[in-house]
Amino acid sequence: MMAKQRAVGTMKRPRLWLLRSSLVAGLCLSTFASPVTAAGPPPLTAAQRALEQDWSRNGTWQVSMLGFSGFKSEEEYLDPKIPEAFPPPLNPEARALRNRIRQELSQGRVHFNPTANCYPAGAPYLLALPSSYEIQFSPGRAMMLYDNKEYRLIYTDGRPHPDPQDFEPGFYGHSIGHWEGRTFVVDTVGLRGGAMMQVEPHIPFTSAMHVVERWTQSGADEIKVEVTMTDPGIMTRPWVVTQTMLRQRDVELIEAVCMENNRNPTDAKGQTQMLGPDGKPIQ
Repeated sequence: MMAKQRAVGTMKRPRLWLLRSSLVAGLCLSTFASPVTAAGPPPLTAAQRALEQDWSRNGTWQVSMLGFSGFKSEEEYLDPKIPEAFPPPLNPEARALRNRIRQELSQGRVHFNPTANCYPAGAPYLLALPSSYEIQFSPGRAMMLYDNKEYRLIYTDGRPHPDPQDFEPGFYGHSIGHWEGRTFVVDTVGLRGGAMMQVEPHIPFTSAMHVVERWTQSGADEIKVEVTMTDPGIMTRPWVVTQTMLRQRDVELIEAVCMENNRNPTDAKGQTQMLGPDGKPIQ
């Protein structure tokens, strides 16, 4: 099941990654004590306030490059002979797993695709996933609201990251943001890592993952996002990739719930199923 959109005008939606049948309907976040610093953030300049207002209205946003590795199509991704345009600096163990998964995908087996079974995409994968989303700034925070009912909360009130012992790691971790001139900087830690987490399709990462994003408007309807991903558990050095977010002024979000009418989950053998109206696999 693909996430739905309502187009006010006409818009061509890019193809989704293979077997992204649906995504999660929501996420419960743990609460914790994280006081705002006494000084608080510096006041916004007129230019920064104007950027927040502009990004928060006039349509939705969507990535132009699916994934971080630079494949131009699903066909390229499914062909293990085609190398990544922007190869992740994976250590030998993670590279071997990446290569094995691509081989299995080329043979129709899917052993690692959490979103196909309605797990959230999480961070940093949402920065490489073709879901439409809104950006909403309000005093002390920024929200990114996705068409698949996922969301990101970024605190901009000057608070630090909480002590790791006071925070339950999650799919989105803990994000804090601030402005540096005309660039919005987001720092994310506290990601859970493990089998259900992925940098992009089929690259799992560890709980050591640290993500820093630098959002800079590069056109009337374009934002460049420099993403730096650091995870010594799978990478030999930080992986720096630039994503382009494009605004779609004639598209607004409508509800899409992952498990409602999900017809394409994967089974324990990694095979994608086709379920009938009765919820049973079609033979």
